[in-house]
Amino acid sequence: MRLRAGVASDRGFVRPANEDSFLLRRGLYAVCDGMGGARAGEVASEMACLGLVALDPASAGEKELRTAVVNTNRAIVSRSLAEEHLLGMGTTLTAVMIKEGSLILAHVGDSRAYLFRDGQLVQLTDDHSWVGEMVRRGELTVEQAAVHPHRSVITRALGTERDVDPDMKETDIAEGDRILLCSDGLTGMVTDEQIAALLAGSETPQAAADALVEAALAAGGEDNVTVVVVDVMAGEESPAVETEGDTVGDRIVVGPTDRGALTSSPLHLGRRAGAAVRERLGRRTAPVARPVGLRPGRGEATAGGALPLEGFVLQRETEEAHRTEAAPAPAGTALKPEAPPAGVSPAADGAGAAPAPSQGRRRRRWLITLGVVVIVVAAVLGGFAAYNSSVYYVGRYDDGQVALYRGLPGSFLGIELSSVVEVVEVDYDLLASYMQGRVDAHDLVSKEEGRAFLKALDEQQ
Repeated sequence: MRLRAGVASDRGFVRPANEDSFLLRRGLYAVCDGMGGARAGEVASEMACLGLVALDPASAGEKELRTAVVNTNRAIVSRSLAEEHLLGMGTTLTAVMIKEGSLILAHVGDSRAYLFRDGQLVQLTDDHSWVGEMVRRGELTVEQAAVHPHRSVITRALGTERDVDPDMKETDIAEGDRILLCSDGLTGMVTDEQIAALLAGSETPQAAADALVEAALAAGGEDNVTVVVVDVMAGEESPAVETEGDTVGDRIVVGPTDRGALTSSPLHLGRRAGAAVRERLGRRTAPVARPVGLRPGRGEATAGGALPLEGFVLQRETEEAHRTEAAPAPAGTALKPEAPPAGVSPAADGAGAAPAPSQGRRRRRWLITLGVVVIVVAAVLGGFAAYNSSVYYVGRYDDGQVALYRGLPGSFLGIELSSVVEVVEVDYDLLASYMQGRVDAHDLVSKEEGRAFLKALDEQQ
């Protein structure tokens, strides 16, 4: 049996840095997706991959792989507590060891492992996420989970608790199988059907990895995306490093190397992806603006093909003033007064003065305008009140517990916009740091979704 692997990773179009990491060593492969502020996620994910480097796939088994994962988790926790800027960091980990005829899997989090065999894609891992567990309980469909506001809440990760219980699994593999490891930056943007088609249509593992990452970017690239593809091939493994660009051989590859670097995707792909992001997030982009203090020169057009109105007016006023200064009035010509005499309306070319509108007419116009303003304000307030009464969020209660609130978080003119609907016996301070983050995020949800989230928090304590 011979193994050949390919890998691709990209930070995407939204995240400021790539916090994913991967490990490739002949017979040992891993993908880790970091989380945490101040770029601590990349530290956690890299530690998770490096914690497996000491394993020898030729002699190690399930016990050794599990021990390496448990020890790595403790190392991440210890460093998180020792360095304040890394506090609360964590990472997913999905790793496989491939031996003659078998695959040993270790899994924590919502990164995934797949087996592609005879045109069929089989998911080998269960997502350790809140929506993943709701799907397994039958409370959500796969389609509902894909767009759920709490789909990013994971229930198990390395670095968030002192002890971790990784999922361990062993399965048979055969020549012709293709193994896929990936972060949720792929599965959140590309369907399983699309993944299967790209795996089937790519000749080499590297071509498959590149195609999958490009598909995630084309769909929007809303997250870091990392893909490792391993082919199980016929023949004996060569002790030397093969020359193909997608062969790992005896090397140990840890990456990525593009932490925070700009993506190298083609321009047309970036444009398509940017449009997809705007469509998904419901945002409209503002036109490109010039720096403050700079105005286009005479004859210079903006992106819309016309001069900005403000710049045009200023330029015209300047030209008028210039003409006035340059061409004084002829001798003997009387200048017009700056203002007409009191009680006289200005007239053009000796025409009679226009009569001023009557006081009653002005009053009617004022009343009509006031009425329109009142109607508009009442409609806006009514619409806001209706919307505010239809949304919910989960937040921290005054006594340290967690509660479901109705309305928008915050206040306006000293008036609280939300009120407590339900309080649960969940101690906020005892929640894992990443779960506290989800509570503090105040994501707007329906009443049913909010209660389901409270139930999930209650079950974890």
